[in-house]
Amino acid sequence: MTRARSVRFATGVVLWLAAAAAATVVGMFAVGAIGADIFGPDQQPLSQSQVDQQLAQTTTPHPTTSAPPPATSSTPPPRTTTPPLAPVTPVTSDGGTVLARCVPGGVQVVGSTPAQGFQVDSGDDGIDDHPSVKFRSGDREVEVRLRCVGGRIVPEIRTK
Repeated sequence: MTRARSVRFATGVVLWLAAAAAATVVGMFAVGAIGADIFGPDQQPLSQSQVDQQLAQTTTPHPTTSAPPPATSSTPPPRTTTPPLAPVTPVTSDGGTVLARCVPGGVQVVGSTPAQGFQVDSGDDGIDDHPSVKFRSGDREVEVRLRCVGGRIVPEIRTK
C-alpha cells in the first residue's frame, strides 16, 4: 500500500513540475513578445530623458514652411517658418499625469491621464496663465495647477 502511495506522490510531483515548467516557458514567451513595446530598441528600459524626448517628438508638430502663391515678378516670394513649440513637460501626481508646455500667453495643457482608480474631474482647455486639472477618486481629489516661470512649467499639487 505504501509503495502505491509513493508512486502516486512521485507522479503528482513530476506532473506539477512539468506544468510549472510549461507555465514558465509560456510566460517568458509572452514577455518576449511584448518586450519591444515596453523597452527601447536595444531591449533596455528607457531612461527618463529618452521618455521625455519621445513624448516631445510625438506631441510636437514639426515646423512647417509655407509660401504664398507665386508672384508675377522675378523675385522669389518670402518664406515664413513657424517657430518650434516648447517641449512638453509631464507633471506626475498621485491622481495622474498632466502634459503641458509653456507658450506665449501662459501654459497649454496638451493632455492628461488619470492614475488607476482616478478620473479627470475637470481641466482647463486652451491656453491659460494658471490652468488646473483635477483628478477624483471617491472623496479624494488631486488638483494640479500649472504656471510658466522662466520658460519652464512649475506645478503646484494640492490633495484634498
